[in-house]
Amino acid sequence: MSQLEVGTGRTRVRLTWRRHGKDLHVHIGGRGDHIGAVALAGRADDGDPYAQTLRIPPHKEEQLALAAAGKLHAATGVRVCVTAGIHLDGITRAEIAAITQNAEAGIEQLVGMLPRPGNHAEPR
Repeated sequence: MSQLEVGTGRTRVRLTWRRHGKDLHVHIGGRGDHIGAVALAGRADDGDPYAQTLRIPPHKEEQLALAAAGKLHAATGVRVCVTAGIHLDGITRAEIAAITQNAEAGIEQLVGMLPRPGNHAEPR
């Protein structure tokens, strides 16, 4: 399992990932790490594209997980599962924005580390 961190303090985000065959599982967490939402993106065995989410109410990480899964699938061409969960007591709107920005920056970094379609080697 590999990981990277983006940001500092309460809004630090940690991405961990591992391969399951050619498939990719990424977890976006930080303080109060948990699973609040799950997103899957890829192509079914018949070639049809899909993107699906599950959310545990009242968690709000669904859109973050879905965007990350879609971006990672588009960059790698493999099936992607993203779990996401960050809980901060007394979170502010500014902290939500910073966490989202850090998660997006982390996904961008991860995209740069992963092999492109047709090359299923391990991340650099």
